[in-house]
Amino acid sequence: MSASPPRIDRWPVAVRSAARLRGALTDCGPGLRGIGWPESPAVRLVALAAWIGPELAACGATAAWVWGARRDPGRPLRAAVLGGRRARSTEPSALRVHEYRLTAADLVEFDGLAVTSRVRTAEEFLFHEPEFGPAERASCRLLVIGTAGGADALRSRVEGSRRPHRARARARLRECGLSADQPPLTR
Repeated sequence: MSASPPRIDRWPVAVRSAARLRGALTDCGPGLRGIGWPESPAVRLVALAAWIGPELAACGATAAWVWGARRDPGRPLRAAVLGGRRARSTEPSALRVHEYRLTAADLVEFDGLAVTSRVRTAEEFLFHEPEFGPAERASCRLLVIGTAGGADALRSRVEGSRRPHRARARARLRECGLSADQPPLTR
């Protein structure tokens, strides 16, 4: 069993400041990580712990950053409420909270914090992102490469969905080069 990254958000402000001045802490998105902890999904998610607590799950562009498919977590950070609860009012804030129907299969947990799975995050890009430029297309492709089932898993989720905007999601799949009539990404 591997050790969990330290929850730096729980440290007193003076201790964090001193550790940062000594060079023991470095930036990790909007948060901090220990210099000895290489960036990984678990470390990135723990760096967001001050914003995304146990009642929320990182989603959208923020989840793509956690998985290493984006350069930054986006502004505002995006999170989804867990357990069918209502979203708390956060506007204006550094955090935008969404109300999605998430199943246990849609979530991955690291150290008590949740993030949407790779395939669920790619699905969110296809259905919900207002902009779908080169960065979003690249994020979708990177998320799918690391997914069990690959593009087939994402295609089946889009085709099996009864949500609005399915035609837009299909068109975005084609833009990403992930539709069934296109050759696979890896050779």
